Amino acid sequence: MKKIATIISLLLIAATISSQGISVIKGKLKKGKGTIIYLQQVTQNKNNILDSAKVNWCGNYKLKTTVKEHDFYQITSNKSKNNEMILVLLKGGGETVKIKSLDFKSKDYSVKKSPDNLLIQQYMQMKSTKGITKDSIAKYAMSFVKKNNKSLAVFLALNDVKNPKKAIEIAEKGISENYKDSKYHKSLKNALVQMKKQGQKPKSLGVGEIAPEMNLKNPKGEIMTLASLKGKYVLIDFWASWCGPCRRENPTVVRLYNKYKDQGFEVYSVSLDKQKSRWEAAIKKDGLIWKSHVSDLKGWRTVATKLYGFGGIPYTVLIDKEGKIIATRLRGAALEKKLKEIFKNQ
Repeated sequence: MKKIATIISLLLIAATISSQGISVIKGKLKKGKGTIIYLQQVTQNKNNILDSAKVNWCGNYKLKTTVKEHDFYQITSNKSKNNEMILVLLKGGGETVKIKSLDFKSKDYSVKKSPDNLLIQQYMQMKSTKGITKDSIAKYAMSFVKKNNKSLAVFLALNDVKNPKKAIEIAEKGISENYKDSKYHKSLKNALVQMKKQGQKPKSLGVGEIAPEMNLKNPKGEIMTLASLKGKYVLIDFWASWCGPCRRENPTVVRLYNKYKDQGFEVYSVSLDKQKSRWEAAIKKDGLIWKSHVSDLKGWRTVATKLYGFGGIPYTVLIDKEGKIIATRLRGAALEKKLKEIFKNQ
């Protein structure tokens, strides 16, 4: 639907036979002898050719297809593949479309007795206005969506709006009335779900909350649970071999681990790596001598980001002997100070 532009001048009459749900498209192409005309159904990934016809010696041709569901169709030719005419055909018919030109800029262009196609014509002629700016198109597009949200023609405007979420919400409400549970209605609902997911930031855990359990594998493929360290103060350290700040912080963590390990301090390192070899190499090179190294090798898609709600590393969570969070985001001197407070009386 994105490539809608100038094409050959013709006289096109599209008549829908309501009793059979068949659309018959007839046309007369000036100086078009030998041209191949295609009728295609517009799909998300490709255009499905439903019928084709060769223009005869006097310029006539005829195309037809069974309309199984309300949908977008287009007419193109083998002589102008980059140009197309978009139209909506409705299941069961009941409309007549008359088009004199596939050029939206042409004064001869006209559509009659087809509400959806009249709206398509209206919108595309606006976009073809000489000198129109992107901002003007965006404002018009949103206005178009609000006024015509029950028509499939609204899909042409969704790509031009500045606030797609609001526009899709408006379109979904209208399309649900006329085309409920159709693929177009479902596509709008799905788009809203995905936008909601992308806009949601995981909730970061706060002091006093119980740290969620993690059951991830170590480099040997063995499950190492966070719960297995209960009874100790544990620094949950989220890091990765590719994270520069993490690697620079590692010497401090190693030093503090060696200082307090005999007093009940442990480190549970959760890697956001994707490649096991790099993860293992970083553990060895940085001398991370504690046993609890885990990862699901899913990078940022790891379950850990969802459980703990962080969006950057290094990220640390310090928990007490009962698994309760006592501090987060501790690094360097701040981490050393906190551990000194904890273990000074032990």
